[in-house]
Amino acid sequence: MELLLIKSHRYVSGYIPGSNLGMNILTQLLTKKGYDVQMFQGYAKEAMDYVKALMEKEDHPKIIGFYCDFNNIHWVKIFAQEVKKSYPDVILLAGGPQTAGMDADFLKETAIAAACIGEGEETILELMDLFIEKKGALNDIQGIIFRDEDGKLVETEPRKPPEDLDNIPWPDITLTNDYKYYGLLPILTGRGCPFGCTFCYEGANAKRVRRHSVPSLMTEIRANFKRNPAINYINFLDDTFTLDHKRVDQICEEVNKIRADYDFVWFASAHISTIDKHREMARNLADAGLKKIFFGLESGSDQVLKSYNKKITRQMAVDVIDHCVESGIHGISGNIIIGGPHETRDTIKGSEDLIMELLHNAPGQFETAYFSFLPYPKTPITLNPEKFGMAIYEELIDCCNEDIPLSRTQALDFTDLINIRLQANKRLQNEMRKIYFDGKIPEAVILDSYRLGRQYGVFTRWNDYVYKNIPIDDAYWKMRASDEYVTNAQLGRNDEDALIHRTFELWLYTDVTGEKPQIFDQTLDEIDYTLLKLCNGRLSKKEVLQQARKNLDPQEKNLVFYDAAAQSLDKMEGNKWILYRKP
Repeated sequence: MELLLIKSHRYVSGYIPGSNLGMNILTQLLTKKGYDVQMFQGYAKEAMDYVKALMEKEDHPKIIGFYCDFNNIHWVKIFAQEVKKSYPDVILLAGGPQTAGMDADFLKETAIAAACIGEGEETILELMDLFIEKKGALNDIQGIIFRDEDGKLVETEPRKPPEDLDNIPWPDITLTNDYKYYGLLPILTGRGCPFGCTFCYEGANAKRVRRHSVPSLMTEIRANFKRNPAINYINFLDDTFTLDHKRVDQICEEVNKIRADYDFVWFASAHISTIDKHREMARNLADAGLKKIFFGLESGSDQVLKSYNKKITRQMAVDVIDHCVESGIHGISGNIIIGGPHETRDTIKGSEDLIMELLHNAPGQFETAYFSFLPYPKTPITLNPEKFGMAIYEELIDCCNEDIPLSRTQALDFTDLINIRLQANKRLQNEMRKIYFDGKIPEAVILDSYRLGRQYGVFTRWNDYVYKNIPIDDAYWKMRASDEYVTNAQLGRNDEDALIHRTFELWLYTDVTGEKPQIFDQTLDEIDYTLLKLCNGRLSKKEVLQQARKNLDPQEKNLVFYDAAAQSLDKMEGNKWILYRKP
């Protein structure tokens, strides 16, 4: 084997080793050129064990290439050192977004021979020719860094990124670890971003946008469905899918044709300004099966947004998200960064005010979370933080799992920012729960959330933060979303024949140690408890009422028994304790 490509992370709560399309594409490209290449994705211990087992084989890799991003760079250093110590003859390479921040000391400590800066399709071919075929020299390869004989860092001339993406192989997702377990298809339709946000490496350094042609894109999607008809969720990974409204409309038209043959939905990211300029896009996206859209909101302060060079305003965000709701997009996500340029308690309050407004404008539909600013390498902010009223905690970067602040501002230090983020996320989740308990989320929105999650794997923070943390409600909505169970009002004429089913197991939540049974803070009268026990999913409504009367009023002296029983059933349904199933 000539090359092993590895993407590996330490275990972090919430992190799932997902598909790395760039590494996958390199594998396809090199395989077509005749090289024996493998790729591996997984947690740190898995990756280390895999390498050790592979290196014991006769046909072990001559070169190991590490994918480096902001979250795994410290682990890559440890990993590379361990590999080189155990197998000194192996050649080490690196690629990925974090290579832009590597220096001579990092290359020395890891014994990495060269690191690719930027897109690597052409660069990796020349590196393989050098190290395997012994052709050329490092100095002649564009788009890399390495150490010269004196140990000094050499950065070669930047490589112009490829223009015609249709000439580059599509990734083969059957090579990824998660292919067998998820019906998810990740697709990158283009590269580059024109917006130039000051916190983003891509926008600051890869402004030229290049795209796959729509026919090539559709051919690839159909090929994946033929390979695996179980795919049900497409994740378009473009930084800004909505850059060209005419292209988006063409994609929507073609996706609808594919959806006539396959049952799937999809996700994409958008820029507020693009939807603001072309409002018809939102309706077209929704009609074509887009079920979740992401916006980089970043802040609710126009001053901070200007420092980020976002080219949007707070009011634009409110208007566009309102429009997305009206257009039928039921899943809308947007992040907020804390600790960015010129951040103060007032600017953070502006962000919180924006989020609260959006939560109430789109209850059950808009979701968010607060994140700390991350100092990605060679962005305008990290190159000159003082200009933005910031300082970077360089000594903490290796400690980071995105769970601590890595910046401070003139007004807010580490302690301020960690407490502010904690409290802001608590207020966010409490407000979401209050919106739910106040009955402000339409039933159709909640059911849509459960159905999309069950059928397509669409994630929503409303489920994560609210619904699933209320066990009886969670069970109730799951049953409703299955379409097997309905409310009494939905039964129609045959309501007496409908089977009544509890939404939970009695023993889990019923306290019978007191004078009267209780479920949480609800006290059950004798008629309530008797009926609830009978609502076992085997008896019809008529049979439940008859059996309850036999138990409680065998002499049939209570002339209003059935009225009282009907009121009890209505109350229990209002508490989400029971549902009905048509016979």
